[in-house]
Amino acid sequence: MPSCRSARWLRSARLSFLSLLLGSGLALGGSKHHRSTPTPTPGESPEAIGLKNIPLTVGHEAKGLVLPNYDMQGRLVGRFEAATASRLDDNHVHFKDLKMQTFDEKEQPDFKIAMSDGILNLDTRVLESKKRSKISRTDFEIAGDEMKFNTTTHQGTLSGKVHMTIYNQKEIAGGAAKK
Repeated sequence: MPSCRSARWLRSARLSFLSLLLGSGLALGGSKHHRSTPTPTPGESPEAIGLKNIPLTVGHEAKGLVLPNYDMQGRLVGRFEAATASRLDDNHVHFKDLKMQTFDEKEQPDFKIAMSDGILNLDTRVLESKKRSKISRTDFEIAGDEMKFNTTTHQGTLSGKVHMTIYNQKEIAGGAAKK
């Protein structure tokens, strides 16, 4: 009789242990969409988070590179998609056929930037192109021959032949559009 009781106890202990494992696995699996906030290690500066640590060595080219860009609070502020990317030196990365999506404070899509050729300065976070580039949003589209865009402040300049198309003109004018 004592051996039968110990066998029951052993079975119930196993079942308890398995249910504990299953429950903890489900609890951990529930946080599937949690994104870890990038934090600097004690030896690195806060500026090292984001685009500073692009995983490219000098002289090598990567195809189909996709890079997220986070701010100091861990919010997504941009996403780079390049057909090819190569590191020119420690502070400059060259992109070909770059498509960049910026996000607002609520991590909602804001601007779309398209450029055929661009260089990102990792120190200043300024993306520069000497070829025709286009910035678009739901209410406008603007293109210019040369472009400088600060990926931190989301401010930029276009020069050369600049052309802008405004959509939803009634909303901008505050009522009826002027003719």
